Amino acid sequence: MTKAIGGVLALCLLPIAASAQTGAALDRSTADQPSQGPMIVERVHNGFLVVPEFKFTEVDKRSAGMAGAYAGVVLDEHFFVGGGGYVLTTERRGRDLAYGGLVLQWLGAGNDVFGFSAKTLLGGGSTESTGTYQVFDRGRLINLPFRARQNFFVAEPEADLLIHFTDHVGLAVGAGYRFTGSARYGHDIGFGIPDSRLSGPVGSIGLQIGGGR
Repeated sequence: MTKAIGGVLALCLLPIAASAQTGAALDRSTADQPSQGPMIVERVHNGFLVVPEFKFTEVDKRSAGMAGAYAGVVLDEHFFVGGGGYVLTTERRGRDLAYGGLVLQWLGAGNDVFGFSAKTLLGGGSTESTGTYQVFDRGRLINLPFRARQNFFVAEPEADLLIHFTDHVGLAVGAGYRFTGSARYGHDIGFGIPDSRLSGPVGSIGLQIGGGR
């Protein structure tokens, strides 16, 4: 009886022993292989960015302010493609000015707080002037009203300092220059603003919202 029980126990323990040997062999095989580090997968962020902006500039040799915004998509965290537009808000005095177009921007490397970028606006705009001029009519000096409209192309390169408050909110402070050219005048061409006087230095401050950083 004792021998029979011993034989049964031996038969039951054989699979366990075999399993232990297999596990030990696997452990030795694993130990012999060179260890590999964990694979790191980094997410590339794309996102929508909108920037309300105010510009300090010069129009017709006078200081002026312009309000507007640009918006678009940030690709691969470093490239922005979108559009923007701006209108004259100060020092109008019988004149209107507006322009806009394609906005391209390269977002440079930085840290969690500061960064930098270079951007340009390529497009067109128009300006309109109103006022009066004096002529002699039958021996009398009279005032006549006029209105002149002028269209132009614009290129506005700019460099910006970026200040990050959070991953999706920041401040952009920049400086650049507005180049205009190829003006086309409407009627009363003698009263249009000369093309060179629509060009001028530009300073800007804008609130960045979004971007997917």
